[in-house]
Amino acid sequence: MKNKGFTLLEIIIAVTILSLVAVIIGGAFRLGTRAWERGEKDTASTQRLRVLSSMLSQQIRSAYPYRMEIEDEDVVVFKGGPDSLLLVTANTDLPFGGFKWVKYSYRDGGLYYKEGFLPDKKLTDRIDGEGEAVDLEVGEFKFSYLYPEEDEWKESRDFEKDLPRAVMVKISAYEPFVVNLPMGLKKDDTEEDDAAL
Repeated sequence: MKNKGFTLLEIIIAVTILSLVAVIIGGAFRLGTRAWERGEKDTASTQRLRVLSSMLSQQIRSAYPYRMEIEDEDVVVFKGGPDSLLLVTANTDLPFGGFKWVKYSYRDGGLYYKEGFLPDKKLTDRIDGEGEAVDLEVGEFKFSYLYPEEDEWKESRDFEKDLPRAVMVKISAYEPFVVNLPMGLKKDDTEEDDAAL
C-alpha cells in the first residue's frame, strides 16, 4: 500500500511559492493604491489652480480705474510687479455692488491674498504685508503688464494715470494666459478691435 500525503519538502516549496505570490500581489496592490492617491491629489490641485486662475481672470477683467491720491499724486489704484498685483475690481460678492481692492503676492513658493472694500482712507496702510496664505502649491506665479503707450510687455507697473491694456499671468507649469482690461483700452484701441472682427 502506497503512502498518500505530502513530504516536508513539498510543503516547504508550496508555502514558499504561496508567500512569493502573496508578496507580489500585496506590492502590486500597494503600488496601485499609491498611484490612485497621487492621482487624486494631482486632480484636486489642478482643480484648485483652475478655480484660482478663473477667479483671478474675472477680477482682472473687472479692473476699474479707481482714482486716489497716493503720495500727493492723483493716480489709478493699480500696481504690479513680477510677483505681486494690486488692483481695484468691480467683481464683488456684495449684493449692492461696489468696489473692492485685491492684492496677490507670491513669495517662497507660497501665494498670499488680501482684499478690502472701498472707499478706504487707510488703503495705503492696509495694502502693506502679504495677507493670508492661499492653501495651494504653486510652483511659479508671475505677472507681466502690457503698456498701452509702448505696446510692450513689462514686468512691473507703478501707480499711473491709467490701467494697462492687459495682464499676462503664469501659474506653475501651465501655459501663460492673457487677460485684457476693457477699461484699460483707449477709444482708438476698441475701434481697431471692432474693425478686426
